[in-house]
Amino acid sequence: MNLLALGTLGRCCARAVAGMPLAMRLSSTYPHAKDVAPKDADEVRRFQAAFRREDIPHKAFATTFHRSGGAGGQNVNKVSTKVFMRFDLDEQAWLPAYVRQRLRELDAKRINSKGEYLVTSEKTRSQRHNIEDCLDRLWESVCLAAELPKGPDEETVQRVVGLKKAEKARNKESKRRQSDRKASRRRGFGDD
Repeated sequence: MNLLALGTLGRCCARAVAGMPLAMRLSSTYPHAKDVAPKDADEVRRFQAAFRREDIPHKAFATTFHRSGGAGGQNVNKVSTKVFMRFDLDEQAWLPAYVRQRLRELDAKRINSKGEYLVTSEKTRSQRHNIEDCLDRLWESVCLAAELPKGPDEETVQRVVGLKKAEKARNKESKRRQSDRKASRRRGFGDD
């Protein structure tokens, strides 16, 4: 990790992350296949097979409109086209519990202090198109959260085992060289 490119806060976070074991750093972002209960995995597979963008119950979401920033001339000052779609993540029965939990982990920045999941869009100058954009973003997030972790294939396992063995051999050789170097210093010290 390039610490020079990060700011002061970034350096502190980078040091904290660098000191953590790899399993702890990646556990929430990349869950292991063994961490998912078989019941949850079956429920998520059924959800993935049946879930389409049209299945999102967008009528149940609280939708508000605000003035959009950016280019647009005088129209921007008259029309509220920016869309805020929010819904309580815990109350969404159409999402499996595993998917709701993954949404909390992957999109923590989209959850406000009330526990509402917030999706915004000001991509176009049309409310209807921005609503569609919000639904597209939500659909992509749900699809990403619904992906079940895959276990490593046999080739990857063998490669990791080989890399571990090679690292141990390099470390052992490095220690042997350092020991020989220090031993040669001791031999030459009192011989005069």
